[in-house]
Amino acid sequence: MKLKLIFCLGILPLLCLAQEAQPQQFSNRYGMKMTRNDDGSYALLYAKKYAKFIDVNTIPDVMVPYTYQADRLKSKDYKGVTTKDIVYKKHKDYELILTVDFAETEKPAPFVVYIHGGGWARGNNGSSRSLSQYLAKQKGITGVRVSYTLAPQSDATVKVSIQDILDAVKYVQEHAAELNINPDRFGFLGTSAGAHLAAVAAMTVPGTKAFVGYSGIYDLEKAAITMKTKDPQRIAYFCDREPKVLREASPINLIPKKNVPASMLVCGTCDVTVECEQSEMFASALKKRGGVCDLLKYEFYDHNVSSKTSDKMEEIFFKSVDFLTNHIK
Repeated sequence: MKLKLIFCLGILPLLCLAQEAQPQQFSNRYGMKMTRNDDGSYALLYAKKYAKFIDVNTIPDVMVPYTYQADRLKSKDYKGVTTKDIVYKKHKDYELILTVDFAETEKPAPFVVYIHGGGWARGNNGSSRSLSQYLAKQKGITGVRVSYTLAPQSDATVKVSIQDILDAVKYVQEHAAELNINPDRFGFLGTSAGAHLAAVAAMTVPGTKAFVGYSGIYDLEKAAITMKTKDPQRIAYFCDREPKVLREASPINLIPKKNVPASMLVCGTCDVTVECEQSEMFASALKKRGGVCDLLKYEFYDHNVSSKTSDKMEEIFFKSVDFLTNHIK
């Protein structure tokens, strides 16, 4: 015990120094990451990348830090929902979990499948929890937050991750009675890489009513995040960028000929992670097939336009609530 105490006391100063060495990160209201200089001024973390889009000096309040403060969204409006974790699939080295946020309703509820982002390599199904639980509590729509195979896991490829999502949907529909859901009334929502996977599912699972995508990737053959990456893990995940794999895993190529799901796409014009053109191209393709598509473009906003680092978070949150409610219930 004494040796453990000495060790802890010895390592504590090192941990503190490590934390002090990392500069505190801020963001402006556009979700652009910032650092604070020694003189108290601020600098954009990716200034050179933003400069490719616009002269940042012309953006209002670009150097003013932003901190989210709840306005319309209150925790009492979504907390307290009954939640259950379910192992829906077992791979060789790991299990996959879906988390169900049960609608507060006696009759079978429609449901939304939520897919987290993280560059296909990180993240967990805690993403979209507040939105899922808000819809469950306030609108009677059950939420299903899905984990899936990530790039660092054994034998991971985009095809494996897509199959995970499809298997999660199949599990929910096959267990409709015990989950008290209506297997025929459902939609998908995803963020970034999660929007890509959610869009693939939305375009290929028969009966999908709605899709919502935040800062998504919809054409893998044109997206910089896939075609310009030097990350060997991501390249391997996309099967060495085999054209056939990229083409078949791109939502823009999977839009059904009829019964196109109603879609709402969100993007920022200064997104340095996933270009806004991805959402523009997908919206155009959906409309050409006769689909309803609301394209919400936010001028000057970065990749995290839908998160609490952006002052548009609540606006997008409630637009998503209205859109999903209108098209699924």
